[in-house]
Amino acid sequence: MDENFNLNETYNLVPSHSKCNSRKSDDLYIKQTTLYYLSLALKAEPKVKAEIIRLKTKKNKGLIISKLQSALSAKIIDTKELKRILYEAEQKDWNLKEIKLPIGIEFIDEIYDIFYFDTNFEGLLDKLKIYNDAEYLELENDKNERFNVSTLNEWKDATKKGFYPMTTYAIKMSNTFTFFQEFIEALQIAKMPKVSFINNPWIEINMLDYLSPNIIYDVEGGLSEYIKEGASIGELVKKGIIKYHVSAGIFEFSLEFAGFETSLSEQFRADFNDDGIEDIFVSGWIRAINGTMGFGFTEILSRLSTKSLIDKDPYVRANN
Repeated sequence: MDENFNLNETYNLVPSHSKCNSRKSDDLYIKQTTLYYLSLALKAEPKVKAEIIRLKTKKNKGLIISKLQSALSAKIIDTKELKRILYEAEQKDWNLKEIKLPIGIEFIDEIYDIFYFDTNFEGLLDKLKIYNDAEYLELENDKNERFNVSTLNEWKDATKKGFYPMTTYAIKMSNTFTFFQEFIEALQIAKMPKVSFINNPWIEINMLDYLSPNIIYDVEGGLSEYIKEGASIGELVKKGIIKYHVSAGIFEFSLEFAGFETSLSEQFRADFNDDGIEDIFVSGWIRAINGTMGFGFTEILSRLSTKSLIDKDPYVRANN
């Protein structure tokens, strides 16, 4: 026998084959055969333990459901109280839910890509955010005064005082701060959705047949009629009106229309406007096809029913 052999272990409860089990006869076991079947039993032990746990869980679940049904029948509890208990349990799980960003938020000393809904962000607001030769972003105001910012708190303070990014470079780099600020704001208003039209079946934001053209940057309003008609981006791509590209960078895909390219990437999902419906918080980038202009943005996208397209959520922007 193996030196770790234990007569009371689970593998000894596995029924032995008749070839090595002489039942009530006086025949002796053949050692080699016994060891062979014992090794099979030892190998099967994890599966047996898993099955025992499954059967116990199934039995306990049945008892719990039976007792719950009896309690409801006897009016010891009512459905309203049961719904409250379920909601509180779901809400507890929701607050502990981990949000993992596809691309982390970079600070000078580290990168943060995991966040939780119930989080205090104060410690991050003064962390150095920019990493370049100067380690700051220069802003200006209408009086040609300059203000250097390196943290989100400095950015918020400067923009409140009328400072803004002036150069093309500064406009592009400002997304470092605007995304971080708007991501935190989104986390702070996020709630557990009561219903979703984007998760069963699961709908990705690159499924163009579900997307409204309203999410595309359209300076001259060339997509207005298509939006009124309820056309999807998928339909307009098939007609050659909009061009679709798979992005090689940090964004999932890009949509080209009328000289501009709109790139998008999903960040996380939640109810952001307190209507109980699940929305999508996305980050994006807009750039001129034949120019140097480019800037980042975030958006809340929502699908209000199974018959609706995924579109911008005007309520969130109007109230935040």
